Parts: sequence; C-alpha cells; structure tokens
Amino acid sequence: MTDQQQIAAKIWDPTLYDNTAQYILYYGEDVIKWLAPKKGENIIDLGCGTGHLTAKIAESGANVTGVDNSGAMLQEAKKQYPEIPFIQADATNFHLDEPVEAVFSNAALHWMTEPQGVISSVSKALKPGGRFIGEMGAKENIATIIAAINMAFVEIGQEPMPAVFPWYFPSLAEYATLLEENGFTVEQMAQFQRPTALNNGPEGLKSWMRNFADPLLDTLSEEEREFVLERTITYAEPALVDDDTWFADYVRLRFVAVKDK
Repeated sequence: MTDQQQIAAKIWDPTLYDNTAQYILYYGEDVIKWLAPKKGENIIDLGCGTGHLTAKIAESGANVTGVDNSGAMLQEAKKQYPEIPFIQADATNFHLDEPVEAVFSNAALHWMTEPQGVISSVSKALKPGGRFIGEMGAKENIATIIAAINMAFVEIGQEPMPAVFPWYFPSLAEYATLLEENGFTVEQMAQFQRPTALNNGPEGLKSWMRNFADPLLDTLSEEEREFVLERTITYAEPALVDDDTWFADYVRLRFVAVKDK
C-alpha cells in the first residue's frame, strides 16, 4: 500500500464527506463546463470520491468511469450509482484496457502527493490529443487554517507542522511546467482565490478539519485533538469570519491541458 492509500484509508468517511462538503459538488459543476463532455466520449473521473460528479458527467451521454483509491468512498459511489463503473486504483499506477478521450479531476489532485507519477499515469491513459481537465488546491490554499493549526500544535508542545503533510498545493507555474515536461500543452490555466462558506459557524470549521485535516490530528490523544480544534477556531476566527459566516480560505488552480499528438 502506498502512502496515498494509507492516508485515504485513514481519513475518508463517505457520510461525513457528503454531509459536510456539498460545496465540492456545487463548484465542481463549473469545472465540468471546462471538460465539455460529449456524447459517446470515454472519460475517467480521477479521484471520484462518492461519485456525484461522475454521475453529472454521465448525464452528457459520455461513457464515464470513476477511479479512486478509497474503498469506502467507492462503496458509497457504487451504492448510489450502480449503473456507472468504478475502479479502485492508485492515481500514480492505474491502467486501462483502452486509452480515453479525457481525464477529469476535481478537488482530488492536491491529495496526490506524487504529481509526476499522477501526470505520467494520466498521459498513458489518454489518446493523443486527449484532454486533462482539473481543479485542485493551489499555493497558499487554506494558509490561514494551516497557520492556526500550527499555532495550536505549538501550544501542546508539538512541532509547528507534523511530519505528515497530506496535501500538494502547487503554484500555477510549477504545475504548468510539470504538465509540459510530461508531453501536455496547457490550453487554459487559472489560479484564483475562492473563499468557501462553511455551514454551522465554528462547528463547520471543526467538521472541515475532521473531514480533511485528520492526518494532522490522528497522532494526538482525544483530549489534545479537542484542544487543537478549539484553539484553531480561536486563531482562525479573525481572518475567516465575515458577517457571521465562516469561510475556508481556498485558493484554486484550474486547467485544461491536451496530450501532444
């Protein structure tokens, strides 16, 4: 099992994910517009999670297959969308019988901490001229949340950043270079701030941390975890609350790249 699979097995709770991260589906529908799926195309949804965006892509008439490395998330996806094929595989090492016209990925590539391997696998999966469309966390994504967690860790005598950092947040230039070095032409790319509202006030940020920051917290005792959650709220509040609404300070990277012919 790779490091990616170990992280996935530890943190992904499909019920928590679907209940607290509805905004991923909402914003992901805009990324599908960049994909512009066509009837009859063969498309991979890489890091498909519980399959909601996979199903949205399928509504276009495209033949879409979901790929994810979390068995728990795929079990829920198969239950909700039994008509769609789903495959459990690591993004750095997935194989298809035939190459496809497009690979799509939303809110997943930043969990894949070996980007060279991921892009290489995507290239192998695509036909010449095939499209790679994605959105992910970019450089400075959740910087305020990370800083607040770090300050809380210092208070309990931990290093400011634990050894396991579960995310890969590249700059636009860094990711564009990786794509070009692996035989892609970048047709569109944008890096932008997207503050994302969280439901239920400070409890919304706690749910976000339980859902997405578990690798940073799972070495702590229950008492330490609760302390870190509470102190993170305190440190983050001045920057992340606007008109009584809590926000996650997201910075996103969105792109369309085409495999060279």
